[in-house]
Amino acid sequence: MRRSGPASPSSRWGALAVVAGFVLSRLAAASAGVRFDAGPLRSGFQILELSELRDDLVGSLANLHSQPPLFNLFVGLVLRAPQAWEEPVLRVVYLAIGLALALTVYAVLARLGVRPVPAAALALLVALSPASILFENWAHYDYPVTLLLCLSVLALQRYEDGHRLRRAVVFLGLLGALVLTRSTFQLLWYLAWVGVLLVHRRHADWKRIGAVALVPLVAIVAVYANVLRVAGTFTSSTSLGVSLAKITTFQLPEDERRAMVASGELSPLALVPPFTPVPGYAELLPAPAVTGVPVLDDEVKTFDDGTTWINFNNLLYADVSDAYLADGLRTVRARPGAYVRGVALAVETFFRPPSDFFAVSGNRTELAGFNTLYNRAVQGVVTSGEPEPGFPDVARQYRRGAARTAWVWVGLYAFAVIGGAVELWFGRRRGPSGPPLLLLAFLWSNVVYLVAVSNLVEVGENDRFRLYSDPLVVLLLAALAVAWRQRHRIRSGDTGTGEAGAVVG
Repeated sequence: MRRSGPASPSSRWGALAVVAGFVLSRLAAASAGVRFDAGPLRSGFQILELSELRDDLVGSLANLHSQPPLFNLFVGLVLRAPQAWEEPVLRVVYLAIGLALALTVYAVLARLGVRPVPAAALALLVALSPASILFENWAHYDYPVTLLLCLSVLALQRYEDGHRLRRAVVFLGLLGALVLTRSTFQLLWYLAWVGVLLVHRRHADWKRIGAVALVPLVAIVAVYANVLRVAGTFTSSTSLGVSLAKITTFQLPEDERRAMVASGELSPLALVPPFTPVPGYAELLPAPAVTGVPVLDDEVKTFDDGTTWINFNNLLYADVSDAYLADGLRTVRARPGAYVRGVALAVETFFRPPSDFFAVSGNRTELAGFNTLYNRAVQGVVTSGEPEPGFPDVARQYRRGAARTAWVWVGLYAFAVIGGAVELWFGRRRGPSGPPLLLLAFLWSNVVYLVAVSNLVEVGENDRFRLYSDPLVVLLLAALAVAWRQRHRIRSGDTGTGEAGAVVG
């Protein structure tokens, strides 16, 4: 594996090519009419009322239970800017995230031993995709989460190159930031990787690693404990039940749900679709006690122009989620076929292009030609044209069929998961050549984890979840190519005289 040191001239030229390609692509997107969409700050259930974040940031975050707090903290800090600057600041930040993502993918590939030209090409394949452009122009946590994941790969890669403690601090800090930003990443996920790192360094600096790991751990546990205080559940987000209801209970036809409610198998909540406004639950669940805290009591979020949106951080939704969770588990026991259908629909949705996601349809129309070309050439989508618009209605089995499936990526995921498992299984016999096993394990396990979590507890928005895992698949396949190529060179007796950067190309 390539070690740290001064970047070679060819590597620097590769990075400059990535920057140039990124800048040109964003200028082209802007000229095509793509504009930054700050709508999720208003309509996203993940965001608290903006006026509360602006006027009482600490108090609002202290009563946030629907989501981990880090993205709301970021939004609250942006709202400290003069109001006219808020959207331009977000635009610049998201552009910086996009450039950082492209350069991070390139840096990981270069350190793996991929030559600058293919490394730059792969980095640009990620950065120039319609999904990257669309999510870069959508004020949501998905794009920052994708960057945090790729940065954690680079941080682990750098830590394995010398095992310096400060690099372990960065790696563990990034893992902690993921848990505090996206509920997909949970406390157990963080503890699992701390455990792996401790075992990995059991004969060296494991005690110092353990001490470093305590800082993010304390922050994560504090957030969990705060949600327990506010909503009565030791977790980072009280939205699990809603997601499970969509993939279980609401996969049943309405007449079947009515029959199960009448027989007592399900609660009356099984007849109220997820994301219903507070009054829709009024006769089914007792109203929570008034707390005097707006972000917990208000039924809607009110904006400066007088418009409103549902406040999903209202304390009633924590009880709603618990009730949905109970019904979902009953559905799995009584009607397992409904859950199987839900998972099948989730997987089908997951393997559509991420640019199919309904919430980015406005900007997608500005990239229609490029989006169609990219999806057919790179994603392997059979049908041309645009996907259906609108929010997924899981109750009517929201399907689009195999023609919208990204068949190339189905193959790439399968190859990455199977090839990664084989490489890890036999890796201890291969000797010191190739990427570190810990790095391969991190890439492989997180691809598997994201595919599983994205499709076992949620249906309807799975195509956007692929934004997280697609870059990891690219990096994992590159790492496998490096490992297999180096093994071939060793077996053939051609050890070469150049650096590892000459291995792939």
